[in-house]
Order: sequence, then C-alpha cells, then structure tokens
Amino acid sequence: MTNSRANEANETLDLDDLLPKIGEFGLYQKLLLWLVCLPACLPCGFCAFNQLFMTDVPDHWCRVPELELLNLTQEQRKLLSIPRKNNVTFEKCSRYAVNWTEIIQVGGTIEVNENWPTEHCREGYEYDTSEVTSSVVIDFDLVCEYDVYPTLGLVALNIGGPIGVYAFGLLNDRIGRKKSFFICLSTLLLGSLMTAYAHEFWFWIMARVIVGLTIPAVYQIPFIISLELAGPNYRSFVTVMTCVFYTLGLILLSVVTYLLRDWRSLALATSVPFFFYYFYWFVLPESPRWLLMRERLEEANNVLKTIARVNGKELPEEFTNKLQKQVIEQKEKGVTEAKSVSVFALCRTPNMRLKTFLITLNWCASEMVYVGLSYYGPAIGDNQYMSFFLSSAVEIPSYLICWILMDRIGRRWPLCLSMVISGIFCIVTVLLPSGKQ
Repeated sequence: MTNSRANEANETLDLDDLLPKIGEFGLYQKLLLWLVCLPACLPCGFCAFNQLFMTDVPDHWCRVPELELLNLTQEQRKLLSIPRKNNVTFEKCSRYAVNWTEIIQVGGTIEVNENWPTEHCREGYEYDTSEVTSSVVIDFDLVCEYDVYPTLGLVALNIGGPIGVYAFGLLNDRIGRKKSFFICLSTLLLGSLMTAYAHEFWFWIMARVIVGLTIPAVYQIPFIISLELAGPNYRSFVTVMTCVFYTLGLILLSVVTYLLRDWRSLALATSVPFFFYYFYWFVLPESPRWLLMRERLEEANNVLKTIARVNGKELPEEFTNKLQKQVIEQKEKGVTEAKSVSVFALCRTPNMRLKTFLITLNWCASEMVYVGLSYYGPAIGDNQYMSFFLSSAVEIPSYLICWILMDRIGRRWPLCLSMVISGIFCIVTVLLPSGKQ
C-alpha cells in the first residue's frame, strides 16, 4: 500500500514537469549553484591530492652523527661517508662501515677508501630540505626499506572511498542530502585535523582512511543537490560546472603546495578554511525531490514556494491542489514516511542489469586511468608544482568541449569517443621511447 502511494506521488508530483513553470534555472538555482554548491566542490580536490605533496621524497643519505660534530658542510659529510653508485651518484641507503670516532681521533686529513665495507643506515638519514622543509617521509623516515609506506598512504586513502560512497549514499536516501553533506564535511575535517597532528605513521594512515571516506562523497552531495534543483535543459551545464570547480580546487592546491613546503601546514591550510561551510546550514535547502520521495509533502511545498518566489514565479494552482490533497490523505492514513527503493532495483530487469554493468565498468576504467595519471602528474618534468598545475588546468577545456558535445549530439557518443581517444593516447605514451619529453 505504501509503495503504491509512493509511486502515485511520484507520478502526480513530478518535479521535471514543475520546474519549467517555477524556473528551470532561475535566480534561486543560480545563487545556490554559484555561492553554495560549486564552492562546496573544492574540498574534494584539495583533500584527494594534497597527500601527493605531504609525502614528498627529497634526496636522502645515511646519517653519520660523528661527522656532524665536525665543522663540515653537508656535501663534505657525504663525500666522506657515502659510497657512490658506479662512481657517479651517492648511494641513498648505505654508508661506509668504519669507526668514524677512531678515524677522527687519529687526526689529519681523512682519505676516503672506496674499498671500505658498507652497511645499511644504522642511525637514520639526512635529507635535502632545500625544496621541502618537512614531509611525512622526512618525519617518519619512510625511505629505503620503508619506501613503500607512502604508497600505503594512498592505498589507505582510496580504501575509504568506496566505503564512504556506499555509506553516504545510504545516508543520502535515509536522512536527506543536507544532513548527509554536513556529516560528510565533519568527517573530512576530523580526518584532516588528525592528519595534521599525527605523530606516528600508523595514526597518520588511520587519519587518511577517515579522509578517504569522504572522497568523492563530499563532492557528490552538493552535485546531487544542484542537479535535482535544475531543470532537464540545464543539467549538462550543472554537471560540467561542478567538474570545473573540482578542477579549480586542484589548481588552487598547486599554488598552496608551492607556497607551503611543510606537510602539517599544508594539511591545515587545505582543511581549516572549510569550517566556513558550516554556515551553509542556514542557506542550503533540502532536496524537494527527496522530500517528495519520502512523502514529507509540506516541507517540499515550502521549499518549492521559496524557489518560485525568488525566481519571480508562483507555484501552479494545479500542483498546489494535488500536493494539498496528498497531505490530507497522508494525515488521514497516518503515513509519515515512504519506503526507499533498494539498490537491488538496479539489477531487477535485464535492461537495468546491462546498463548498471556497463556504467560501472566505465567508471572503474575512467577512475583507474584518471587517478593514476593525476597521481603521476607531479613526477612529470623538473618542477612538480608546475607539472601538477598543468595536468589539472588541461581538464577545464576538456569539460567545456564535452559540454558542447553533450548538448549537440547526446551522451553516448561523447562518452565512447572520449574513452577511445584516452585509450589510444595511453597506449602511445607507453610506446614512446624512454627519455622523450
């Protein structure tokens, strides 16, 4: 009975039919999009990629405490204590195994013997801090036999992603978009603050998992709100603009990381400003589409009235009458909450199963290539900050081109074309001779 009533409500109170009458993309939607929803997309780009710069690996070599007592430069200490690989570059993970205290006591000029035995770095490492003053790698000595640990940090971040998408997806449907966003924001800020104040590697890993829970959920929720309030003719524009603002977050991140070379300062600078978003509680509406789905009809009516008023329109009398009739029936029968549709509905029919499989496969392929190339971006060229800036900035024209193509020829062909072009250039990149710029 409840399901049939929910279906009836969806049929008679269709927002796609209503939005053209109260404004598909009027002043209300524009203010909400530009001042609230789009800025809310920035944290995802910041927190998804700031870890690449937190884990910078500077040049390093074995520490020899005895030589630090002498009036020697860093380069002189390396020349004395660090063997060379093929007589060219200094070894990073080994040093000469000699008794430096005894050699120093003998006095005179110290002559290096390349035949001296070598050993692993027993007493830690020295780092070149001319470019990066502090990083997770420097603070926790994540080099040599521990050099895989920074990669574990990225694994931890990405483990949280699918868990968070599923969890916040359920919250979206259970408690609404608005509350879900602020829970997601709080989770992100908690994980970011834990990251900044971590003094032990495994605590830092736990903090990155917590941050990962919100990526990309913290970006998807404002995107969903914007999309649900825009009319069908403007959804391509809204989709593209949310992608553009996500990319602007990446571009801003390249500037912030260039200015801040300390990883704790970077973690705070890319999270603390987002405490401002708590003020959105007073202006961010609940999705009327979700309210109608949950049969919270009076609340939906109030939101729609506000949209119509700001857009200089009025709710159609026909819609108002239907809504009032539904409210009366709801009160008479004591129905306060409609059941949600299960995620298994995506697999209920052969057609939906096929679409769900293809879209999921496409997302897996896109995410793997996009994230992989983005992670590799800073390693291209000599300046990691400029490389990351350029690899991020190039996304914006691609979004604009996709927007034009989607409006002109639909969704399917631009999707297929972009996937084919991406695949071809990935293969070409692999086939390029080593050393080609």
